[in-house]
Amino acid sequence: MNELECIRAFVKVVEVGSFAEAARQTGTVKSVITKRVNQLEEHLELQLLQRSTRRLTITDGGADFYERCVHVLSELDQAKAAVSSVEWGLTGTFRVSCISSVTSAFLAEDLCEFQLEHPDLRVELQQHDRFCDPVQEGFDVCLQPSREAGGILEKVDILPLQRLLVATPDYVKAHGEPTTAEALKTHRIAHNNHVQPNCAVDFISDSDIRSVTMDPHILTNTIWLLRAAVMSHQYVAIMPVFFIEKELASGQLIPLSPNLRARTTQFSAFYRRSSFVSMKVRIFVNFLRRKYGEHPPWELRILQQFPELERVMGSGMRK
Repeated sequence: MNELECIRAFVKVVEVGSFAEAARQTGTVKSVITKRVNQLEEHLELQLLQRSTRRLTITDGGADFYERCVHVLSELDQAKAAVSSVEWGLTGTFRVSCISSVTSAFLAEDLCEFQLEHPDLRVELQQHDRFCDPVQEGFDVCLQPSREAGGILEKVDILPLQRLLVATPDYVKAHGEPTTAEALKTHRIAHNNHVQPNCAVDFISDSDIRSVTMDPHILTNTIWLLRAAVMSHQYVAIMPVFFIEKELASGQLIPLSPNLRARTTQFSAFYRRSSFVSMKVRIFVNFLRRKYGEHPPWELRILQQFPELERVMGSGMRK
């Protein structure tokens, strides 16, 4: 019996909720994972998991043992990373999940740059236009618009994603420009339910924040459809500046009423909560935060070209 392998198998089964998924994520077969957990229970003389044909339940003793194992494994992985790196060089596989719009706009280049800085590191990227759980799906870190972290997930904000309510000049000419949240409800709306699943949008005034529930004509979790809808001259939408910088700069899209300021969304890193966060995750998150900070380059370029947008894209949106 390899006690460490058995412990890792048990921890993975608890995190993903099944023997089959644990096997898939670790690149083994289900029978091996099952055997390792069984051996661990026999060794400890303690039932860690209750199995049935429909569900898997952790016992009280198993829950206590799991928490201690996570702590021990974190310390062990941290120690291994420290002694195997040279001048903080990174090794092994680094699995990242990110939403497609950010990948196409800047993260693809960032990952290439990061890998070149750490040539012994193998970088693997998967795109998901939905909330991705790094623990359940086997990623080191998931990069996505922010929501509250909970359970065993930790969240670190990377950069603010300023958003503007936009339409084409042809749309405004044909349908007018909404000046209030109530007036916006009479317009044809395309909405991203990945960022705001309940279709409620927070608009910021000088004194408060007002949540308005939209009734969209187009509902999607991909920003590509959102942009196509707006560019068809038939819809208005709230879109992040980084994704429509060229359209704003060329005048193909225009920001609508400054009275309708959409609240900023944070772009964040999610990873497993631990006393000792993986060195790969820590270095990568700091790499992105140093590179972009509070004022990403696309935001500065747009404000330089359109200083009148300062009111819409100003610090008040970060409340």
